[in-house]
Amino acid sequence: MYETRHEDTVTVIRGIGELSREELASIARVAAQMRELGRMVVVDLKRVTHLHYAGAALLKAIPGLRAAGATRYVRDLVCAGGAGGHVEMFADVEEAIRAA
Repeated sequence: MYETRHEDTVTVIRGIGELSREELASIARVAAQMRELGRMVVVDLKRVTHLHYAGAALLKAIPGLRAAGATRYVRDLVCAGGAGGHVEMFADVEEAIRAA
């Protein structure tokens, strides 16, 4: 499950629990649309317990995408999906927003 929140020029997509490949595809679509509009996008992974690594691969196609709050396990799944070198990782959402 996930929810999307728009603030000023930032869109925060908060993942919750286990994210399926279909949910990650939907997150990727929303993130890509928002990036095309020039918005910063942060995917908040703090409350994500597991994600489909093949779905995480879809995130690597979105330039400038930021992720925050991932546990080591979730971060490893993002990397296993091939998105690790493409998605900037931050400790929390606030840090991701402040980063230049």
